[in-house]
Amino acid sequence: MSSDYSLRIARRLRLLLAALAVPLLLASAIIGIGTTTDSANAANSQTRAKKAPKPIRLKIEVPCRAWVPKNVQPKVVLLCVHGLGLNSASFADFGQQMQKEGIGTFAVDVRGFGTWIQLKGRGKCDFQSCLSDVEKALKVLHSAYPAKPLFVLGESMGGAIAMRVVAEHPELVDGLISSVPSGDRFHKTKNQLRVALHLVTLRGNTQIDVGTKTIDEETADPSLRTKWKDDPLNRLKLSSKELLQFQRFMNDNHETAKRIDKTPVLFLVGLSDKLVKPEGTVELYNEIATEDKKLVTIRSAEHLIFEHHKLSPELKGVVVDWLLTRAKKPREHLKSPAPTEANP
Repeated sequence: MSSDYSLRIARRLRLLLAALAVPLLLASAIIGIGTTTDSANAANSQTRAKKAPKPIRLKIEVPCRAWVPKNVQPKVVLLCVHGLGLNSASFADFGQQMQKEGIGTFAVDVRGFGTWIQLKGRGKCDFQSCLSDVEKALKVLHSAYPAKPLFVLGESMGGAIAMRVVAEHPELVDGLISSVPSGDRFHKTKNQLRVALHLVTLRGNTQIDVGTKTIDEETADPSLRTKWKDDPLNRLKLSSKELLQFQRFMNDNHETAKRIDKTPVLFLVGLSDKLVKPEGTVELYNEIATEDKKLVTIRSAEHLIFEHHKLSPELKGVVVDWLLTRAKKPREHLKSPAPTEANP
């Protein structure tokens, strides 16, 4: 049996397994993930036996993954939004690290990516629907954890989405973490010409492979490149119309930044980024209107920071400290949480 044939068989098996896993992923999002009430209330074993806490069941009607502390309430809750071409699974390592720190971490699939591509009629980018998805997920998390501070984190495209949600619904979050949300790419002109050519020649729905080259520019790590390229829930080909929608959305970042005037903000940028110019993220940071903001630059970091293999202990400490410090200062308008959507 030739090696090429073996590789083709292996890839088909991965696609089949991914298709079979789709209903399970949706079920975990809609049925919910169990946690328990505050362990401080269970100091007396007899009381605990009589009043055993019931699991919280979350009705998040968006493809979603979760990494939550076991048997205790999280210190804070964090909702993550992934970058272009990837899916919520790219936060697995980060989510596990945050889980160990007592931070309940959730990650959604952006419309057009992840589980959405397996659902009939929902496999295309739709930023307006994505914003609605994130808003709904935040409201559910508020209902499930009404006494816990809630933060939103996004990276690259996800960083821009997180910014827009905070600008439009500041009452839903205690803080924003945005990593490299700029759309100022190194090869922006060349990509724009490719998109324009397809639109002019009436091939707006033709799929363009932008993901393969993007992944090569996102990281120099060969194992990570292979992992991202082989994940059947990642989507590396987009139509010209979708790419145009994406670029328009990213271009609005500057106006979005000016509207974030009260929410605490943590911005991060890798100075070894080969995809997006670090200066673009710094420029957006300067336009953020809130006074409570912090910019962290990482000399050795490439484009993606949270969706990479491992978060360095130093950077992990910065993120956890920032979250827990802001968690001690709940904002007044969060005392009346969003309408309940939980399913107890």
